[in-house]
Amino acid sequence: MNAVRLLGFRCIGLVALAVIGFAFPAGAQKYIGERMELLPDSLVPRMSVTEQIVDLLGWQPLDVAVPNLGNSSEVYWLRLKLDAATEAGSLLEIQNATIDELSCFIVCDGEVITAYGDGESHRSGQDSQLGTYPSFAVPLATECTDLEVLIRVQSGKPLLLPVRIAGHKEVIRDAHQRDVFFAAYFGIIFVMLLYNLFLYFSVGDRNYLWYAMYIVTVGGAQLVLNGYAGLLSVDEWPWLERRLVHFMGVFSGVATIVFARDFLDLPKRVPWLNTVMYVYLGIYGLAFLLALFGWMTWSYNLINFCALAIFLLIPGAIVSMRQGFRPARYFLIAWMFFIVAVLVFVLKDSSVIPFNQWTFFALPVGNAIEVVLLSLALASRINEMKQEATKAKEQQLRLAQQNERMVSNQNRLLEDRVRERTLELQQANGELENTLSELKTAQQQLLQQEKLASIGQLTAGIAHELNNPINFVSSSSASLKRDFEDVEEVLKRVMALQPDSEGLHEEVRALRERMEELDLEFTQEEIVQLLKGIEDGAGRTAEIVKGLRIFGRVDGDAFAPAQLNELLESTLVILRSSLRDQVAIDLELEADLPLVRCQAGRLNQVFMNMITNAAHATMERKDLAPEDRLIYIQSKKVEEGGKKWVIIRIEDNGIGMAEDVRMQIFDPFFTTKAVGEGTGLGLSIVMGILSDHHAEVDVQSAPQRGTAFTLTFTA
Repeated sequence: MNAVRLLGFRCIGLVALAVIGFAFPAGAQKYIGERMELLPDSLVPRMSVTEQIVDLLGWQPLDVAVPNLGNSSEVYWLRLKLDAATEAGSLLEIQNATIDELSCFIVCDGEVITAYGDGESHRSGQDSQLGTYPSFAVPLATECTDLEVLIRVQSGKPLLLPVRIAGHKEVIRDAHQRDVFFAAYFGIIFVMLLYNLFLYFSVGDRNYLWYAMYIVTVGGAQLVLNGYAGLLSVDEWPWLERRLVHFMGVFSGVATIVFARDFLDLPKRVPWLNTVMYVYLGIYGLAFLLALFGWMTWSYNLINFCALAIFLLIPGAIVSMRQGFRPARYFLIAWMFFIVAVLVFVLKDSSVIPFNQWTFFALPVGNAIEVVLLSLALASRINEMKQEATKAKEQQLRLAQQNERMVSNQNRLLEDRVRERTLELQQANGELENTLSELKTAQQQLLQQEKLASIGQLTAGIAHELNNPINFVSSSSASLKRDFEDVEEVLKRVMALQPDSEGLHEEVRALRERMEELDLEFTQEEIVQLLKGIEDGAGRTAEIVKGLRIFGRVDGDAFAPAQLNELLESTLVILRSSLRDQVAIDLELEADLPLVRCQAGRLNQVFMNMITNAAHATMERKDLAPEDRLIYIQSKKVEEGGKKWVIIRIEDNGIGMAEDVRMQIFDPFFTTKAVGEGTGLGLSIVMGILSDHHAEVDVQSAPQRGTAFTLTFTA
């Protein structure tokens, strides 16, 4: 840290020596602005015809050593009368390197004898200048009675005209001294740049990167302001050369805000100032756009306004310093140097203080001192970081020692507690094993209850379905018995007739009368109808037995090819009695479905559960009439890419479900029914069966709009 401070103070001393060496040997330069005259705007012709300018009257004397024409994009004409005897052969030098357009005309007795530039757009003086400032050679014209210089200028920046008449040697000497000064200045800038880049890559702190960017932009701004932009070869791009001062002003201002914001940690330490800095960044962006589109004067004014942000950083540094951030002291000192330099520069441009060597070079001198001091501040930041790291390590060591003592004490306590907890855990494990055993028993009981409920529903359905045809057969058999008794009576009387009996005729007549009483013709038709009814009842019974055989087939737990339509139909046979007069069934089964390898008995259980749930959900719709309650059952086949699927869709127009309920319907023991009305295992068992069959399940539902289950089986 001491070495860094020593380097910084040596750099400051070098800058001071360069300034003293530049200012004192040369002495105060004499500017001749009071000898110049300005042509008012109202008299400037639209065409830049020099002869017209020479003959115009109304020139106004300036009466100041260094004329200040302000910040305007207007074109100005100035006239300077020379002494042909003493000043011919000298150089006319304008010590302003940022003039956008400059032309010079030497007039002898009202006639232009030498022209530098065409008077409109060409920036003259670059080919003849000695050093970084425009200079024009005054030709030897001793025969001239009136020797004058006409100067045409235009600029989008503050237009100061420090004009002097000097010999070639004096101009060259002053240019050499300026080059020495700025060589020292840029040497310091370059050293500080390399130093901070080295620290950035060594330490990794981004403050050094922001500061390196700040050094580059501020140093570049000084390079452009003092006529060294030619080193960047920008004279080949006039559009960029005209805006370079504005661009460098924007870049240096943005870099200043970014560096100061990060170095002082404004978001944490001074939040209100951090917000203000964002506003200034936005204004800088606007200034950049204005310069980009040619609004040079407005852009420069905004840049000068944003320069006020440097004053706001003083309270920010003070607040950070009061919060214990020691590098803020160096920042505050460095910033004070820079602010003084900027004030001198601005006051000089505003003609509040005189334009001379001291005021002109105050900005680069203050900037060089500031750069060095800010480097010291960053170096102090490294030292502070090291001290903080050392304190942190010491604190960690103390904490480690305390932890070691605490650990040794805690180990003994933990051993005792472990023994106690082990006993408690053993007891708890025993209790948990008992509880788990009870839960398994309860689960098996619930599963058995669910199975018994299905069996009960199956038994009730079978009993009801078989009872109808059996009752019909029973009643038909009783009627058939009565009919056969009548027929038997007639047959017996016929068989008792004797052909040789004398009363045969009377017996036959009595028999016919009895037959008419018994209405044997009707009895014959009734017997046919009763036999047909008995046949239909037997067929219905056979159909029910067939459905029952499919529903409870012996291979129900083994995977075998099965026709899903048959399984659906057998399930509906069992459920028909319980669904009759409660809900309508709309059955749409596609013929010739491919066979599906499945456990038929278990799939019947799936279909029964889903159709029963759909019926219950539909019957809970109190706003629907019984004839409007509907269950739609569909089967279809899908073929794609050589693969086949069978899709079963069971849809109802019942009460539906909310999304949170739909997400839980397959969870074990989840039910929306009242206590005692459901176990919550039905759909959980269904999902287990479908998972065993690798079937895809999609459920779509909405409250009061019904529910649709779509099952996809691979054929």
